[in-house]
Amino acid sequence: MISIKQLDVIRDEKVLLQGLDVTFEKGQFWGILGRNGLGKTTLLHQMAGLLPSRNQSIHIDGMPLEAIDIQARARQISYLLQIQEPCLDCSVSQAIAMGQFAWQAKHNEAEAVDELMTMLKISHLKDRSLLHLSGGERRKVELATCLAQKSPHLILDEPLNHLDCVYQQFLMRLLVKQSQHQSVVMVCHDVTAIQAHCTHVLLLLAKDCYLAGESATILNDKNLQRLFDD
Repeated sequence: MISIKQLDVIRDEKVLLQGLDVTFEKGQFWGILGRNGLGKTTLLHQMAGLLPSRNQSIHIDGMPLEAIDIQARARQISYLLQIQEPCLDCSVSQAIAMGQFAWQAKHNEAEAVDELMTMLKISHLKDRSLLHLSGGERRKVELATCLAQKSPHLILDEPLNHLDCVYQQFLMRLLVKQSQHQSVVMVCHDVTAIQAHCTHVLLLLAKDCYLAGESATILNDKNLQRLFDD
């Protein structure tokens, strides 16, 4: 469980969102919606510990995020960045295996990687270099690497980026399955995808205004109008 209490989402000394209270639990698939500049990515950075949060506002399974060392944090949280340029000339299978580093896996590593490539339909890319993949292919490898971490909390920043519409639908169905044994939190601008697949939604409306709860309750016509109104 990721518990957030009275969190101020801050970037470069600017407060983007004030006093956030929300809890992400296993069995829930959360979608985060909001217009540009309201702090969606910054919130995920704080949840992953890449940016500091004040007053121990974030707890992972009851422990303050700041008290968890980096390797232990990697065992708890898998984080898919919004933009992640390849910098290593390694194969797809090697890149996915790096997701297991936090566990210092020694047994069945290759088998687990093969299973993930099959699940994400990228087995044909196994020996290809990351530097020679398309944007969509890289996104699939990044998703596989996150799943290789086998963490209880999966945080995704616009996972549908660069993917064709058929694979987007496949991925959303896969994430629904993953949410049965992980908490899944996803930033996404596709309202239709969130309505169809997410159990819960965090709707960011303004610096001092947000709504959080079950998608069926939050995503009504009135609230969606508030989201898109100037």
